[in-house]
Amino acid sequence: MLDNVFLKYIDAYLLIFGEINTQVMMRKFDICRAKSSRIFTIYREGRPTNMHYDSSRKCYVKGFVFEPLHLKDESATQFLAAIDIVFTK
Repeated sequence: MLDNVFLKYIDAYLLIFGEINTQVMMRKFDICRAKSSRIFTIYREGRPTNMHYDSSRKCYVKGFVFEPLHLKDESATQFLAAIDIVFTK
């Protein structure tokens, strides 16, 4: 169930900021690098055109063809705000 929250978070974060990396996930959800990497792998398997890895910037960048797979009809801004409330230490 929590994996679904992670996947929605990636959708929302890419929509708002245009890029994301493992550090963002690790800090927000207090997960290890391996877990964060697995989440990105799962995300990319579901929608490979949504993001690509930019090795010079060391982050995943929103793809030109982007369609939220996990966020559905939810507002990206509202979802990120709710996550901030729940996962802020």
